Amino acid sequence: MNFLKRFFSKESRQPRVNIKQRFELIGRVGQGSMSKVWRARDLNSGRTVALKVLHKQKTEELEARFVGLDKPKEGDIAVQFQHPHIVKTFEHGLTTDGEQFLVMEFIEGYSLSFLVEAQNEDMRTNCLKYMIQLGEAIQYFHTENWIHRDICPRNIMVDNEQQLKLIDFGLVVPNTPPFLQPGNRTGTAAYMAPELIKRQKTSQKIDIFSYAVTCYEMLTKRLPWKAAETMEAVLQHINSPPKPIQELLPGINPILADAIMKGLELYPQDRWQTIDEMLAPFKEVYQSQKTAVSQQKTETTISSTPSPTSTVPGKKRAKQKSDPSSKRPRSSQKSGKTPEQHLRRRKQKPPMEGTSESPESQPQPGCSSAKEQPAARKNKSSRPKPGNPDESH
Repeated sequence: MNFLKRFFSKESRQPRVNIKQRFELIGRVGQGSMSKVWRARDLNSGRTVALKVLHKQKTEELEARFVGLDKPKEGDIAVQFQHPHIVKTFEHGLTTDGEQFLVMEFIEGYSLSFLVEAQNEDMRTNCLKYMIQLGEAIQYFHTENWIHRDICPRNIMVDNEQQLKLIDFGLVVPNTPPFLQPGNRTGTAAYMAPELIKRQKTSQKIDIFSYAVTCYEMLTKRLPWKAAETMEAVLQHINSPPKPIQELLPGINPILADAIMKGLELYPQDRWQTIDEMLAPFKEVYQSQKTAVSQQKTETTISSTPSPTSTVPGKKRAKQKSDPSSKRPRSSQKSGKTPEQHLRRRKQKPPMEGTSESPESQPQPGCSSAKEQPAARKNKSSRPKPGNPDESH
């Protein structure tokens, strides 16, 4: 009977693809416990893609956990998603060896796990933005009535345009009663919600818990509890409270800190009830930061703009009357001539014919031009004796 079901199933009618003929495999770019990923060139379309091939035996073991539930395959789920922060899947199918494969957009960038470890300038500057982008991807999942079940940095990429992408859907299940029942414990141990670890009834709140753990790690480079690689180690500490994020980041915005810590609550009823609720304070803090930066830039621009020179009433008019080419210091512009010098000036002869000077062109007291200053210095050094004004010529 099972043979007949497989024979008439959709999978048996699906054409097989020889991926070695269909794709030029450029290089391996990733490998997990369940799959291998190549950077490849699709010879049908000519575009560069990420070719993901699922491990046949391990995929069958995973699907066996949902026996009788008709769990959708990863490819069937992935091709439905249309969101800027979820990797796009172009097609999926079966290889000639019976392995499931997915043809996805190739992302030029870095794994979020690398950025968490590096804590470089990109991460310090854009961490909150990435947290919001991830939250919006989860929000889309939940709106479409799915549960991701494996939110963690290794399943997330950030491209060169600073856009976060959720890239793995191997454990995604419908948000329907048959898939929420106790017993199925799948995911990444350190990010799994307590009710999932304890094999209790689940809900979309397990994604909220995993999201809170991921945000905590993005900000602090560590987990809320001591890292645990095995399920037994996780079971030992899930009943202890997480280390408050404020102890690791004393300067963190309290709204942001409270939002993350609420997402880490042990009991689902004490957590945020929807991802929308958890996203709201993140966006509030992000918007306030943007506003503060904008105001700071505006204030900097205003302070760097030179202000008009203030003048005392009457001074501007006096300056306009003066010769603008005057370079003489203010102290030299005061008349300090003796009565004998005034007398000598009155007795000076008019300029000889052919000279360029005229009474009108001679500088007034306190308004000597720059060209005339050397002559003035020369006259001063050869000043005539009193009573002989004509010797100056």
